[in-house]
Amino acid sequence: MERGAACCFHSTGLENDFPFETVAVKIFPCEEYASWKNEKDIFSNTDLRHENVLHFLTAEERKVEKQYWLITAFHPRGNLQEHLTHNVISWEELQVLASSLSLGVAHLHSDRLPCGRPKVAIVHRDLKSSNILVKNDLTCCLCDFGLGLMLTTPGHSVLQVGTARYMAPEVLEARLNLENMESFKQTDIYSMALVLWEMTSRCKAIGEVKDYEPAYGSKVREHPCVESMKDNVLRDRGRPEIPDSWLRHQGVAVVCATIMECWDHDPEARLTAHCVAERITELEDEMDKLSNRSSSEEKIPDEQKIPTDVEIPEMVKITEIQDIIAVDCSVSDEK
Repeated sequence: MERGAACCFHSTGLENDFPFETVAVKIFPCEEYASWKNEKDIFSNTDLRHENVLHFLTAEERKVEKQYWLITAFHPRGNLQEHLTHNVISWEELQVLASSLSLGVAHLHSDRLPCGRPKVAIVHRDLKSSNILVKNDLTCCLCDFGLGLMLTTPGHSVLQVGTARYMAPEVLEARLNLENMESFKQTDIYSMALVLWEMTSRCKAIGEVKDYEPAYGSKVREHPCVESMKDNVLRDRGRPEIPDSWLRHQGVAVVCATIMECWDHDPEARLTAHCVAERITELEDEMDKLSNRSSSEEKIPDEQKIPTDVEIPEMVKITEIQDIIAVDCSVSDEK
């Protein structure tokens, strides 16, 4: 949410008008009318309502002040980038943040509601940690749909949009297939992978946790241009580093494998948001089983334990860890 004056936020007590004691008011100057209208139109679609999407209340044209307002729920924890900057997160918190993010993106991209009724698929086109809010329960909710696009018909005439640091290779290269609506979703998945990497980089489970850095960190300037990102992402085929030490934790290794599948250079090789959400859910269940199994083993007296000669390697390869979770994504996405 970094487009100058279009992103001023104020909170005010309006409990008589809305079911919240405090609301957020996003103020657009008159020259940002197009962005305001696009976000208002997307938010006005009641099918967008989801616990991992910012709760929209109303929009107002303030003609006297020459301003346009969007009024939404207020989340005092701020955005994900701020949260990660000031907090080192636990493994459990990483699971909650990652799961809720993928569920929010999956809802956007879906062309059906859980009840089976058709829904217009939406792509965000500017996913990044500063465009994701953290709720009090530490779940994520997506916000800032100024560049969002409703996928109603193919053949959209779309310019190169988004934040350069988080742009997918095909967007940087301007080779997005405008006739294929799925190609827009795949760009969101790449951006989501970078956000998942940022979350993981601040998790205690990886071992040594460094200060927060956005994806690609110091490899590029604070606000890199498209050409700079082309050099890193296209010419050098670079991605944020995943140190070997991160992979010593079984759960983190699965998350890292998922991240790498989501930022694949080939858009069609990337996972869907629905598959990512399912994988993280399966991971939570599997880790719970391992935890319960460990607790049970601790209660067994040493003399009753069955001896074993199996050695557990210090380092578990990603390819081996992926076998823990057998989610058939192709089948899941057809449900």
